[in-house]
Amino acid sequence: MRKDLLIHHTRRRLGEFVAPMLEAVDKPRKRFIQQAIRGVLFSGSLVVMELGRWVRDDCSDRFYRVKRLLNHLASPEGDLTAAVRRYRQAASPHIPADTALILDLTDLAKPRAKRMQYLDHVRDGSEGRLVKGYWCIEVYAHLKDKRVMPLAMEVYGIPDPAVGSENLQIQRVVTAVHEDLAGKGIWVADRGLDRLEAYEMWFSLPAQFIVRQRGDRTIVTPRGTHMILRDYVDHLYQQGSHEVHGHRIVWGRIHLPDHPDKPLSVVASWRPGRDEPMILLTTQVVETLDQAHQVLQYYKKRWACEEAVEFLKGRVGLERFRVRRYEAMRRLAILAMFAMGFLTWILLRSRDLTKRLLAWTSRFRRERSFLYYRLLDGLQEFVRLHPMALMRLPPKSRQNG
Repeated sequence: MRKDLLIHHTRRRLGEFVAPMLEAVDKPRKRFIQQAIRGVLFSGSLVVMELGRWVRDDCSDRFYRVKRLLNHLASPEGDLTAAVRRYRQAASPHIPADTALILDLTDLAKPRAKRMQYLDHVRDGSEGRLVKGYWCIEVYAHLKDKRVMPLAMEVYGIPDPAVGSENLQIQRVVTAVHEDLAGKGIWVADRGLDRLEAYEMWFSLPAQFIVRQRGDRTIVTPRGTHMILRDYVDHLYQQGSHEVHGHRIVWGRIHLPDHPDKPLSVVASWRPGRDEPMILLTTQVVETLDQAHQVLQYYKKRWACEEAVEFLKGRVGLERFRVRRYEAMRRLAILAMFAMGFLTWILLRSRDLTKRLLAWTSRFRRERSFLYYRLLDGLQEFVRLHPMALMRLPPKSRQNG
């Protein structure tokens, strides 16, 4: 394998990836974004001291470089909102209109934190208890061949006056992604988003959605009868269900009491041996078994979100922040999104580079089904053996910042 060819292709793809973001920021931020993305990728960490080891410039003082990175993360001029929007707009041509946009909330637990700004109480998913920490709104586009493009990674604490409330923060993120993608995609969410404010948000955009239900919502049947959704699903099941791969499926048309002009479909599925159905509410027209099965398949793609956040926490260091500044932590989460976005860019744009990087994957990583582990491991293994190979920017990128 030619080392110089691998270096050339990697630099080229990184230059293509960051170019739209660099157009939206000033000169200091151009340099910061390029160096920080490389640092996160090569170190697999969001700890500034660790990713700072992979920053190479004219300054030989490592501690000065780390201090400069910290200043960028906390500076009022370091806002990355414009870069995030250009990143999403650049990704939009690769996102078909029927792409599943997975929306979810994850916790960033900080159980030992005491003085960090805007700390909130979150439910630690790994231990199932309330601890101090922050919430993070995630949005992923589920592309072909299980490619996952992160589109939002918004960290917030409810005490932050700029947040207002969780519903408002979710609305800001969804609206921004919706506008940057020009309305493309079908939003997929779990039961945590089965709330009235979310439906108001999607109806106002307008946007297509599939949301798992708790089942206790009041709906209106085609005959105008008000019923609890769970009871209506049981009524549909008694009238007759269909079987697909051992699952019993029913569907029907309804609308919400406050939105009689917004027809919706409900799809319910019973897994073998389960008494409680999985109930989905969607804007998709469901009149046949194939259409109902397609809605269920859309929802199954939501599990890619779980794999993605596990990858970001385990291999990129999301949640292992060692900064105390609120804004610095929020910007590090954005850098984690950019790092995973670059890996997706490689998968989408260069099959040859993907194969070459996967060939460097260590033996114990090769059995992972989520390809991102193997791809990042291959990139890091190559850089470990050739530490100076990818550190310098290509000439065109150096001229930009």
